[in-house]
This record gives sequence, structure tokens and C-alpha cells, in this order.
Amino acid sequence: MKKIICLFMAMATSLLALVGCGGNGKKDLPLSISQEDWAGAKQYVSLSTGIKMAYVEMGNPDGPVIILQHGMTDNSRSWSLAAPYFAEAGYHVYLPDLRGMGKSDAPDGYYTPITYATDMEAFFDAMGIEKATLVGHSLGSYTVQCFSIMFPERCEKIVLVSSLPMKGYQDAALLPAYGAYVEPLAEDGHPSDGFMDSWYATVLQENEFSDVFDTFLANMKKEAQVLSKKAWKNIMLGMIAVDMTELYSQIDEEIPVLILHGDGDTMAPTKYQDELCEIFGVDADSFRNYAGIGHNIQFEMPKKCAADILTWLATGALPAQD
Repeated sequence: MKKIICLFMAMATSLLALVGCGGNGKKDLPLSISQEDWAGAKQYVSLSTGIKMAYVEMGNPDGPVIILQHGMTDNSRSWSLAAPYFAEAGYHVYLPDLRGMGKSDAPDGYYTPITYATDMEAFFDAMGIEKATLVGHSLGSYTVQCFSIMFPERCEKIVLVSSLPMKGYQDAALLPAYGAYVEPLAEDGHPSDGFMDSWYATVLQENEFSDVFDTFLANMKKEAQVLSKKAWKNIMLGMIAVDMTELYSQIDEEIPVLILHGDGDTMAPTKYQDELCEIFGVDADSFRNYAGIGHNIQFEMPKKCAADILTWLATGALPAQD
């Protein structure tokens, strides 16, 4: 009798496990996550590069993989308003916290885009991802640039949002900000509220997000401000430590590239976009310069940003301008 009871319990446990995995051996994933629940939705994986990386996972576990990478001092929440559109479109969406940011480990040493790209390759290995589409915003776009040169065989397509050619152009904006607001901090200090307000200065362009946007932006500021001075230093100075001028000759021209930019972006000025398009062989069908939009495109117009990327992924061309 005892053996029968144990057998029944084992069968019941197995059935529950299958139900929890959608009946196909894979876990169910959310299509959307609230701002209140975002931090709690993070999972963790140990990478061969020696760090534990936090990430959020959404969408269809059997769908094509897309990885949304955030910008400087941000975390996976950066794409939280736009991510549901990719999940609902059938993609298997991963949103990592890059090294030193969010809930991922923050070891000593400057974090360069090459460092982040190496972490990302280790993330692919740890998660069993062979190939994916990579979307990167700002610092995340530099990571994607490096990744596409270092590991082209693992890139399905790439999307660069608010990006620049990595030729030292970013120094003009980063060095003054670092010198004025981070370097003077005490070793246990954190950037001021005033600096955080200017660092995340963003004007929402889509009214359907008005009920959640203040909560979203407040969390973005809080989660970046809590980072240590050392983390800010490692992130900001590491960003200016790499010049990819010579390595651009190694670009795999078979990888499709989309570039999105806002003409009000002061961190990645418009004057460099023609050069970026030339480097990656991007034509008018795969480049958009949004009028009146700033650096944080996926904050300012999450729905439009996602819709344009999804259209390009499906057709190879952006939709006509509104």
C-alpha cells in the first residue's frame, strides 16, 4: 500500500510539473510584467566569465530568441514598457542586467563593451541559445556592435538604438558628466537627486503609458542611483576605454542591421548617424531618425519603437513614416 501511495504521489508531482511547463517540458512565461513586479521577476544564472547575471524572461519559450539590452547604469527595466509587444508577437524574450548594473554582479575593474559582449556569449552558452536577434540601447548598442564582430555566427539580426560609431565620440558627453557628478562623490556616496533627474530626463510621447510611466521612471532612477560610486566609475570610464575603428573591418556584412535614432539625442548626436550607417551598410529601409525624440526611444514611445522593430524583423524594412 505504501508503495502504491508513493507511486501515486510521484505521478501527481510529474503531472503538476508538466502543467507548469505548458505540457511540453518548458515553463510558461509571462507576456507582461507590471512595474511593481519587475524586480521580483528577475532570475539568476552563473556565467563562465565569473559573474552571476540577473535577467527577466518573457514570451514564447519555443519562439525565436530576442535579447533586449539596456543602456548605461540602467537595467532590464529599461525595456519593460516595450518588451510585452515582442512577447505577444511570439518571441522568446530575454532582458539581462549587464555586468555592474541592476542585480547582476559588480566586480572590480572597468567594464568595456568587449567585457559585456563576452558576458553575453557566456549567457548564450548558459541558457542554451545558439543564435538570437540582439537589440541594444545606448551602451547596450555598443555591446551589440562588439558582439556582432566577435561572435557573428550567433547573430540572427541586430538593432542599434541611440548608438554611435565607437571611435571615442562618446567621450564628449561622458567625461564632463563623470568629472562633475561622479568623481567628486565620497567613496560611499551616490549621485544626487538632481543629477538623476537630468540623467533620466525623458518626455513620454504615448498617452497609453501615462498611468505607469511615473512609476517606471522613478524605479529607473532609484535602481541606478543605488549603484556604488565604484560601479558608476567602472561603467562610465569603461565605456570610453575602447576604440573600435580598426575592428570595424571585421564586420560580417551578412548580418542585417537596423538603426533607430532620435534627432533630439544629445548623447548620440545626429551628426554621427551617417557614419554609423556607412560602417554597418545600412540603407534608408533600415534607418530611422525620429523627429523630436531624445536618447531614450524605448522610454519615450515604447509601442512605436517595438512596432517598428517588429515590422523590420518581419519584412526587412521599416514601415512608412506616420
